[in-house]
Amino acid sequence: MPSAPGASPQPLDLQRLWHNLPFRRFWLANLISNLGTSAFVMAMTWLTVKSYGAHGIALLALGYGIPQCLLQVFGGATTDRTPRRLLFLRTQVALVLVALLLLLATTRGVVPLGLLVAVNACNGVISAFDTPARTALISEMVSREELVLAQQVYSVASNVTNVFGPALGGILLSIGHGTRSHEELAFLFNVLSFLPLLACIPWLPRSPAPGNAAERPALWSSIREGLSYVKRQRSLRVLLQLLALVMLLGLPFQTLLPIFVHSHSSMQAHHSTYAALLSAVGLGGLVGSLLGMASGQTRRLGLALAAAALGLALAILLLAGSQVIHWASLSAFLAGACGVFSLNLNNALMQGLTPMELQGRVIAIANLGKGLQSFSAAAASEAIHLLGRAMVGSNAYLVVQSALALALLAGVVLLWRPMAQLEPRQ
Repeated sequence: MPSAPGASPQPLDLQRLWHNLPFRRFWLANLISNLGTSAFVMAMTWLTVKSYGAHGIALLALGYGIPQCLLQVFGGATTDRTPRRLLFLRTQVALVLVALLLLLATTRGVVPLGLLVAVNACNGVISAFDTPARTALISEMVSREELVLAQQVYSVASNVTNVFGPALGGILLSIGHGTRSHEELAFLFNVLSFLPLLACIPWLPRSPAPGNAAERPALWSSIREGLSYVKRQRSLRVLLQLLALVMLLGLPFQTLLPIFVHSHSSMQAHHSTYAALLSAVGLGGLVGSLLGMASGQTRRLGLALAAAALGLALAILLLAGSQVIHWASLSAFLAGACGVFSLNLNNALMQGLTPMELQGRVIAIANLGKGLQSFSAAAASEAIHLLGRAMVGSNAYLVVQSALALALLAGVVLLWRPMAQLEPRQ
């Protein structure tokens, strides 16, 4: 069995990794693309909540979650059966076309809720194939010894853009005449941000699909092989259980943030406040990524993961009860740090425990959590909507968000012993 990262600590060689030209180009291009994506997500969720309220956010999350749950495993199997560079090119072109559709619709006036949900559903379908292909591409650019560091460095780019992307989105929404927000400018920037990533694809590794078409197993057999491997590995099962808890009960707090701002009188219900809180989450995520890079030197990774999930639950409770922007920003920062640290370390451990030829499928199984996160966020948003109508004047957000955080707290306590016994080598 391959050993997990952290089993035999190695010095972090950032300089050697940075001299890896394909990885450096990929990292820089993703930095720009993720900046556009962060601005896009901020603008689309704010457009939805101001036009259609918590019910709109629920449908938006549901539109993304359904294809994530239905297609993730197929996306992983496709990644292991298709040249990854070609698959990645196809997903990027598809994302650009969807972004262009929303941009054109926004310039024509009010965007129907159905179109917003359809756009998010298309992004969910594409992401089911894009995420495992993108992650597996990194495995082809670096050696196995550099994989943990490469994943953490890649995550730093994502979290840097999660700091500045929402802030940029807030600025773009404020440009123009009048007091209304201008989401079309953020959508235009998102379209343009794909260009560097498309330009760097020809320099990515040209890896053929494993074996020829006659030798490769059927799609369903390939999927069963991945599921069977996960079932046999106790460490992978424990990691997936913790990941499911974090995705289902913890990370939906980000989807609920626009509802928190829009319904909270002391937060001024303005897109600039929402952008500030998203940037605080991103800044926390950046710190979490940097802590994750240093965590490869410790052997108590199971306890570190459990502690991060526990910290996420406590930070969300603090956020739910915040009455002023300062406490809300601090809580969002802590939640972002704990959430990203947990996700990144979990992902790196799972990749280290998985053979290269199975990584696409195992990554896809782990990414089913994105679907769980979206379903949970949709259910929570709709619960806030219904509770707010049934109990006028009550803080429906506080009730629902606190319930999710307390459930996460209880789940982490139950998993504490298995996580403490998690061995980096099987």
